[in-house]
Amino acid sequence: MALLVGRGKYLLQEEIGRGISGITYKAINQTNNQVVVIKTFASVSSQEDEASDIRKKFLYEARRLLECSHPNIIPYREFFSEDGVPYIVMNYIPGKTLDKIVLPNSPLPEATAIKYIQQVGNALKVVHDHGFLHRDVKPQNLILCEDTQQVVLIDFGIAREFSRGLVQTHTSLVSDGYAPIEQYLPKAERTQATDIYGLAATLYTLVTAQIPISATLRDHLILNTPQQIRPELSDKISQAIMKGMALELEERPSSVDEWLALLPETSGNGITELPITPEPKTETESIDSNSLVLDSEEMVEVVEQTSVKQPDKPNQLWKIIAIGLLIFLGFDYIILKMSDRFKDAPSQPNVTEQR
Repeated sequence: MALLVGRGKYLLQEEIGRGISGITYKAINQTNNQVVVIKTFASVSSQEDEASDIRKKFLYEARRLLECSHPNIIPYREFFSEDGVPYIVMNYIPGKTLDKIVLPNSPLPEATAIKYIQQVGNALKVVHDHGFLHRDVKPQNLILCEDTQQVVLIDFGIAREFSRGLVQTHTSLVSDGYAPIEQYLPKAERTQATDIYGLAATLYTLVTAQIPISATLRDHLILNTPQQIRPELSDKISQAIMKGMALELEERPSSVDEWLALLPETSGNGITELPITPEPKTETESIDSNSLVLDSEEMVEVVEQTSVKQPDKPNQLWKIIAIGLLIFLGFDYIILKMSDRFKDAPSQPNVTEQR
């Protein structure tokens, strides 16, 4: 597809995703040739008045979300409305969403998963401080940047304002497995505990490579603990996940900080085992052209071959002396042979005496 929007400023190139509330496109900023992401609202209503109201809320909340600046939140650039259709422009972030890395059967190491969740938790704290709930925290909405180990929270399409202590309307847009029970209710209190459930459920998936059962089914189906699925997981992480996923809102921690404090501490960066494209080398670093196209096993072989070819200095010196000695003896032998040949040669007759 090739469609110009924003009065010709942006060229939509291809659709890269569809979410609960919108369609996302990869686009080019015609003024500077930069790649961006543009999201437009996908209305779930056929009623013109209701659709118009949804568009207004979409733009209003986009305006508010521009305030939520954080390294782990996708940067919003601008928003506009054209022919009655709202658009939000965001930075393009090359990388994979965590669901594509983990599912169907590649759970992350415990320390790695915790480090990623801590990043997302820090992003959510900024969102909450601005009076919003994300309401759709899940692995599909977390991008692991291609050149770093940074996780970025995306898709604020169903984000809503919340006021502590007030009963508010929850939309019917939910992600099964990651949405708490209150999101299925027409009227319920909006609190940080809603996002805490999604955050804990996301961690559940990262360490088990399984999507938790829907909150609506948990009254008659038992949710296996992470440790039941992967016995090598620590008690602490398993208990923290189950605490964050408590069915009753009152039984969950009341803030992201409170829930993050339940997680086990990790040493180091906790992210070395993830198969991610390595960072490009700087100009000052030496680059082995062979290693750029080889896998890890082949790179080991290259190193071993290189070390064998390096000369041993003492042995090399003896070789030079030996070769020089052989050359000297060879010349001496040739001189002696030539001397013997001249001695054995017959003498020439004296021409004067014959006459």
